[in-house]
Amino acid sequence: MPRVKNTVLNRQARQMVYSVYCFIKNNAELGIDKSMLEIYKQTAEATNTSVATVRRIVKEANSSEFLVVFRTPGKKRPREHPVTDVDSFDQGVIKRCIQNYHLTNKEMPTIEKLRQKLRADINFQGSERSLRRIIKMLGFKWRKTENNRKILIEQSHIRFQRITYLQKMQKFREEGRTIIYTDESYVDSSHSSSQAWSDGTTKGLKKPISKGQRIVIVHAGTETGFVPNALLTFKAGTKSGDYHDNMNYDNYEKWLRTQLIPNIPPKSVLVVDNASYHNKQYDPAPSSNARKSEMLGWLREKGIQHEERMLKPQLHHLIKINKDQYKKFNIDKIMAEHGHDVIRLPPYHPDLNPIEMAWAAIKGYVGSKNVTWNVSHVTGLVKEKVNLMGANEWTKLCQKVKENEKEYIKSDHIVDAMTEEFIIHVGDDDSETNSEDEDSDDVEEINEPVASTSTNAASSFMEGILPIPSD
Repeated sequence: MPRVKNTVLNRQARQMVYSVYCFIKNNAELGIDKSMLEIYKQTAEATNTSVATVRRIVKEANSSEFLVVFRTPGKKRPREHPVTDVDSFDQGVIKRCIQNYHLTNKEMPTIEKLRQKLRADINFQGSERSLRRIIKMLGFKWRKTENNRKILIEQSHIRFQRITYLQKMQKFREEGRTIIYTDESYVDSSHSSSQAWSDGTTKGLKKPISKGQRIVIVHAGTETGFVPNALLTFKAGTKSGDYHDNMNYDNYEKWLRTQLIPNIPPKSVLVVDNASYHNKQYDPAPSSNARKSEMLGWLREKGIQHEERMLKPQLHHLIKINKDQYKKFNIDKIMAEHGHDVIRLPPYHPDLNPIEMAWAAIKGYVGSKNVTWNVSHVTGLVKEKVNLMGANEWTKLCQKVKENEKEYIKSDHIVDAMTEEFIIHVGDDDSETNSEDEDSDDVEEINEPVASTSTNAASSFMEGILPIPSD
């Protein structure tokens, strides 16, 4: 079979070529007299490759200090971004830094000034470009003022959802309801501290190259500690690296019914994020591809005015503009059947969920004690730390979240007052100006002033509902 030129060998093929090379070379060392060139030629002939390819593969293998691991050249792999992949705690710090900069520093911030402050507060090591990407990821947009200066504006719908969330939380607490914070996280079996002391030897201290098996963790907690018997851990089975792919609605519903609901007080309030399995709908509105009879039936059931002779695009338009007020979620229904309520965190606000800080404590504990890289051992360490975190630690975490809530409430009122002087050019409150793409690599306006604000629509709508917390 003729050799195909310009063919990229995947990692399995490269491993095979190297194995054949090692076999022929070992035979030569056992007494069969061959030069290295002959070994390369015979390997190339046996594997239907070229001598140059064999040389490259052998060189790649010899460059490995410990274990020989081949990779497919040119293959794109998901990679970590140590600067822009900031954890949930630092995301909250950055968001609140933008919110409160004008209070703490008595001036409107610039990207560079924000970067300097974050370097001091959380040892942020990123560039201005990285910070711009993070700020966009947290739900802020660039808009122009009347004098063409650009300011950074938190998107109106995000700010509105936060205000609504804080209003509901305030009401639930006044009613004396128990707040149940829930979340899902993960830990890898190879998770360990990045540094360790040694007597000079390295035996037994080498961390595996692979991340190992991923363990998904599901739990819930209140100010009095983790909910008893609510911890769920299981091995991940996905190739994507995203632990959310390992949790689905069926698993989550089973956890709710069998482990959470039986162990929480009456009339509790469940706090969840916006993961897809938290938001599965029952009786969803018809899509644009639904039958016309389904669309008409949905509109009649909801009492929405329409005409039977309307065409499908017109019917779907009516459904689209009305469906949000009739949206119902499965887990809300399940919790309501047992006398509980569900409240969803606003997007990009992990700093309002104390269990996020609990995950950090658990992962730190696992990292400090993991020396076996064994799934069962790591799972045991997770359970061990969960049992050690009692009411005292959880009270502190919840108190920190309450302080974050107060900061948001206070800054929302003050930002409204400060931004009255800015007249923002937008045709539609949710539309984006050309400055939306300001975080691109070609951006040069590095020191434009930054303001944490939205247009006056959302601000005026909720004005006065949340009282400004006293210091």
